[in-house]
Amino acid sequence: MEERVKTGIKGLDELIEGGLPKSSSILLSGEAGTGKTIFSLQYIYSGAKDYGEAGIYVTFEEKPEELRREALQFGWDLKKYETKKKIVILDAASLRVGVPSDEDFYMKSDVDLKSLLSKLYEIAMDIDAKRIVIDSLPAFFFSEDSEKMRDDIYMMGRVLAETKATSILITEIINGQGYSRFGYEEFITRGVITLHLVEGEKAMPRMSEYKRSIFIRKMRETNHKIKQYPFSITNDGIVVYPQGEIY
Repeated sequence: MEERVKTGIKGLDELIEGGLPKSSSILLSGEAGTGKTIFSLQYIYSGAKDYGEAGIYVTFEEKPEELRREALQFGWDLKKYETKKKIVILDAASLRVGVPSDEDFYMKSDVDLKSLLSKLYEIAMDIDAKRIVIDSLPAFFFSEDSEKMRDDIYMMGRVLAETKATSILITEIINGQGYSRFGYEEFITRGVITLHLVEGEKAMPRMSEYKRSIFIRKMRETNHKIKQYPFSITNDGIVVYPQGEIY
């Protein structure tokens, strides 16, 4: 029977037979503002707090301090578990924009794929990481050479598999089209979860009300429904409602 990793997101695990397949890579996609970063922070934080599992959060866009502030809005004190080496935030954002980093873990030279994966693997082995988040793929993979991009994404998938961690790879979709930015990401992952903002009934003319939904497009070795389920972002983080199918 497939071993499972609890996401720590209330209501989600019961939709996927108890959690994510262990040691798998999962693609988390959605438009901007759908809750991808909150989802991923909750996954990493819950792993450390509730299950004693070390995790790595690789950030290409937001500085680590920004992530810590965002997490604190939900009562998640990342720093508490960073001091215990249960959470590591790898800062790849500062170097990308050419500013110094005062973090313990950061990229010191050009952020090329091999140096990044080497650093990630080194940290994963050092802290025995069970969870990894890559935030995000579009921020790193921007080559116009589609063949190179495909090869690079495949290389990342192979290194993540070697860590034996259960990984979430964030990607952003444009205008709700498709399930990934480049079209290659789906092929290196065993699962695809998409977050949506769904337009509901109009409360007033020309004023639309939007609802959040989660769609499990693919999850290997898992019996799951192909339906959208509502979720909300509460003071405690994301809550999924398995009994409230949207369609």
